[in-house]
Amino acid sequence: MKKIISILLCAAIVVSLFGISSFAVEEKKTDCDGSCEFYPTIIIPGLGQSGVFVADENGEILVDDSGKRVSAFPAYIQLPKIIKRALVPALLSLITQRDAGLSDAFADVIKTCFEINASDLEAQNTGNVILERYYKPYSECTEEEQELINEHIPFELYHTDLPKDHLYYFTYNSFGNHIDVTKELYDYIHMVMEQTGHNKINLVPISQGGTFANAIFEYYPEIMDVLHKVIYIVPALDGSTIIGDVFNGRVNFLNPDYLYHGFLENSGLMDKGTSRMIEVIARILPDEVLMSALNKGVKYLVEDIMTRSTSMWALCPSGDYPSAAQLYLSKPEMASIKEQTYKYYQAQLNSDANIKKLLEKGVQIFNVAEYDVNMINVGENWNTQNADYIIQLDSTSMGAYAAKVGETLPEDYVQANTYCSNPEHNHISPDRVVDASTGLLPDTTFYFDGQKHERTRNNDVILKLAFHLIAHDDITDVYSSPAFPQFNIGRDVWDLHEMFEIVDGIDKASLSAEDKAELDAAVLQAKTLLDTTVCEPGDFEKAENRLNAILVKIGAVEAEEVKDYTFFENLSEWLYENYGTNGYSEMPRISLNIIFGAITEFFNTVFA
Repeated sequence: MKKIISILLCAAIVVSLFGISSFAVEEKKTDCDGSCEFYPTIIIPGLGQSGVFVADENGEILVDDSGKRVSAFPAYIQLPKIIKRALVPALLSLITQRDAGLSDAFADVIKTCFEINASDLEAQNTGNVILERYYKPYSECTEEEQELINEHIPFELYHTDLPKDHLYYFTYNSFGNHIDVTKELYDYIHMVMEQTGHNKINLVPISQGGTFANAIFEYYPEIMDVLHKVIYIVPALDGSTIIGDVFNGRVNFLNPDYLYHGFLENSGLMDKGTSRMIEVIARILPDEVLMSALNKGVKYLVEDIMTRSTSMWALCPSGDYPSAAQLYLSKPEMASIKEQTYKYYQAQLNSDANIKKLLEKGVQIFNVAEYDVNMINVGENWNTQNADYIIQLDSTSMGAYAAKVGETLPEDYVQANTYCSNPEHNHISPDRVVDASTGLLPDTTFYFDGQKHERTRNNDVILKLAFHLIAHDDITDVYSSPAFPQFNIGRDVWDLHEMFEIVDGIDKASLSAEDKAELDAAVLQAKTLLDTTVCEPGDFEKAENRLNAILVKIGAVEAEEVKDYTFFENLSEWLYENYGTNGYSEMPRISLNIIFGAITEFFNTVFA
C-alpha cells in the first residue's frame, strides 16, 4: 500500500512540475509542421493591451448592465461606492470651505478604484482578476477573442500575407509580477514552437512589451538561439520619464501654481477653453483643500499600488531607479520587491549589450520609434526632451539624439555617427530634429514624426511595415524599400475608416450631382492616400478634412460645434493674476487686504 501511495505521489509531483514548466500540447496547430517559409510570430502587447477582468467571489468575470465584461485596467470604477463615500464630505467641504473629510474620502475613492491592481510585499497581485490568455494561434481564437485582440492591434486589417495560424498574442497583467510574466513568456515561446513545429520564431515587443524583451534576454539568454527576428515597436527599453518623475516625487499637478494655470491645457487632453473653464470652476474649493485631496490620493496610488508592482518599476528609467529605490524600497519589508526590481534594473542596463548579442547570433532586429511630441505633462520633465507623449525618444530609439520638441538641431550640427560608420548614410531627419546615428540600430530603426504613442495602433503605415517585416525577409534595412523610408510622417486613420463606414450607408441617388461628385472625389483622394506609405506633411489632414466637409454638407454627420470660451480664458487669467491659486471664499479677504494696502500707501504718500 505504501509503495502504491509513493508511486502516486511521485506521479503527482512529475505532473505538477510539467504543468508549471511547460504547456501541454495536444496537437499541432499548423499544417506545415514547421516546413513553411513563415516563422511563427509572438506579439507582446503594450500597457493595458491584454484582457484583464474583474472577477466575483466565485471566480466568475463580472459583466456590466450591457453584458460587457468589466475591465480591471487601469482601475475598477464602482460609481455607487464612490458616490456613497465622497458625496457627503464633498458637500460639507463646499459648505464649510475647509477640508471636512474630503481629502480622506478622495484617498478612499482612489483605493476603491485601484485596489483591484494592488500587490503584496512579494509583488504578487492581490486583486480578484482574471487574465484572458491565448494558448493557441489567432486562427483558433473565438470571434469574441479575436474582437478583443483587434481592439488593441487591428490584425484583420494588416496581417495580409502572414498565415493566421502562425500568429500568437501573448497576454499579461500590466500591474503583475515582472519576473513571473517573463517566465511565462519563456514557456509560451516553447509552447509556440511545439504547436507549430518551427524551431525559430519572431518576437514583436510593443511599448511595455519591450521591458519583457529586456528581461527575457537577460534572464534566459538561451532564448536568443530560437529567434529569427525581433521587431520592436515604440519599446520602453529604458522606461518612461513619466514613471521616473512620479516615483521621484516630481509630479506637476501637485504644484498649485501649475495646476491652476496651464496643467490641463498643456496636457493635450482638452482645448484651451475647456481647460480654463475647469480652472475657474475648481476655485469653488480653497486651494489647500483641493491640494490636500490630490496629495493624499497620489500618495496612496504611488505607495500602495505602483511601487509594489514590479512591472511598474520596469517602466522606471535606469537613471531614475537608484533614487526612487532609495525613496521607496529601503524599508526591510520592501526587501523582496527591491531584489526583484534590482534584477530588472541590471537587465535594463544591459539592454544594448544583449541586443548586440542577438545581432552576433544572426537575429534580425528592427525598431519603430516616434518623435516630436511632448510627454504628457504629469511629471516635471514633460517638455525637456523629445518624446511620443508617453515614452521619451531616447528609450524607444535605443539612444537617438534629438532637439527639443518644436526646435531643430543647430545649423552647424553634423551627425555623430556613434553607431554608423558609413559616410554615405545620412541619419539626420529631413526636419533636422533627430540624429538617428546615435541610436544603437541606425540602419534598422524607422522614425515617425508627430505620431502619438497611444495612437500607434491607428497608424496604418507602422502596422503595414511591421506585418511586412514579420511575413517577409526582403527588407533588411531602412534603405531596402522606398515604400518604407527611415523617416516618415505619423498619422491616425481611425476617423477616416469611420467616415468610410458612413459613406457606405449613404443613398447617393438622393444627392445632387455636385455633391455626389465631390463625395466620390473626396473618397478617392482619401483612399488613394491610404494606398501610399510615404507620407507628406499635411496631406492626410487635407484629405480627412475634405471628406468630413462633404459629409457635413450632405447631412451625414453633424458639424463640430465651435464653442467660444473667451470668457473663461480671460476670467481664469484675471483670477490667477489677481488672486493666485486661492478659492472664491478667500477672495473677499484678499480684496480687502489689497484695498486696505492701497489706502495705507495713499495716506503714507500724502502725509509723508
